[in-house]
Amino acid sequence: MAVLVLLAVINVLLSNLSIFENRYFIICAFPPKPPWGKIRKPWLAAHYIFAVILFIPMAFSLPDQEKTKQKVLETLPCVSDYVYQTKIFTLAEDYTYTVGVLSTLLAFGLMEATIFCTNLEVYIIKNLKSKRISKTTLKLQIKFLVALVIQMVVPSLMLVIPLAYSAVVIIYEYYNQAYMNILIAIETTHGLFSTLIMIFVHQPYRMALVQMFCSKFSRKDRISRFQPNGAAFTVET
Repeated sequence: MAVLVLLAVINVLLSNLSIFENRYFIICAFPPKPPWGKIRKPWLAAHYIFAVILFIPMAFSLPDQEKTKQKVLETLPCVSDYVYQTKIFTLAEDYTYTVGVLSTLLAFGLMEATIFCTNLEVYIIKNLKSKRISKTTLKLQIKFLVALVIQMVVPSLMLVIPLAYSAVVIIYEYYNQAYMNILIAIETTHGLFSTLIMIFVHQPYRMALVQMFCSKFSRKDRISRFQPNGAAFTVET
């Protein structure tokens, strides 16, 4: 289960990366685009396959849970009594591989996302100077790019910060249950904040939400009346 949770987090980050790649492929018209169009699908599939392959050794190298639990309880300072009775799952005794894999995937993902964003910015600036597209189209592209960056960066930080903190505390062997509880709570709200930010930064989603609620309230304003002969009619207010 722990491996699946980590894999799910990595897949979320990879999905964010794929969105930037999709915008780059659709908007940009650089010379590398034709060959990139042929390799983009294998490139994306390789990312997901590689992420799964990297986590396979973790699933087959789990330590003895009873012995590891005793070591963990001896290492942790001043834990509550209920912790001794609670089941504790230890993913690995040696953190080198786990932290190394997560750090490498995170670093490469951020690097690739930065490359796509940089190419998009360069392309927009180049079009602005050459005046090859209309100002209206250019403004729409800039507006969409800014909204896309906000939509991806803010929720991703809610995953990256807990992962970075976890890596640091593992390396320095620091334990603080309160901080971990707060970070886990922040990480679990990733989906909620992703949805809210998507609604607020993209106008089509906002308009669809407003129309949905407006139509709902307008239906409530309809009053059904009945005539003496049993026929019904509706009055709009």
